[in-house]
Amino acid sequence: MFTARNETAAYAYGARIAPLSTVEVEAEARRLRAVAVAQLAPKALQGLKTLVAKLNAWRAQRAAMEELYGLDDAMLRDIGLSRSQIPAAVTGGVSRPVLASNENAAAEQSVAQVVRLVPRHAA
Repeated sequence: MFTARNETAAYAYGARIAPLSTVEVEAEARRLRAVAVAQLAPKALQGLKTLVAKLNAWRAQRAAMEELYGLDDAMLRDIGLSRSQIPAAVTGGVSRPVLASNENAAAEQSVAQVVRLVPRHAA
């Protein structure tokens, strides 16, 4: 009779193998299914974590955009933005040089630093 233990030995010696019973086929199918699920579960969990992280990032960007859209034009002008730049500013596509507050600081800056606009809750 064929079992998983003597499968290798039977092929090595060229022995004739008896057909599998229904019970043996079902047992092997259950074992293979358990192995497949055990291998798939961590991948599915990692995919779910990635999806949740992307959703949270999208929600944070939407909240920042709503906050910036709530400002009036004068306030946007003060921070160096126009309404058309808000989506790019939230996603990191707009940058602006940092202006020195006095002449001494401006003289010390050899290279203009660039600051990415960050939503208030992320700072």
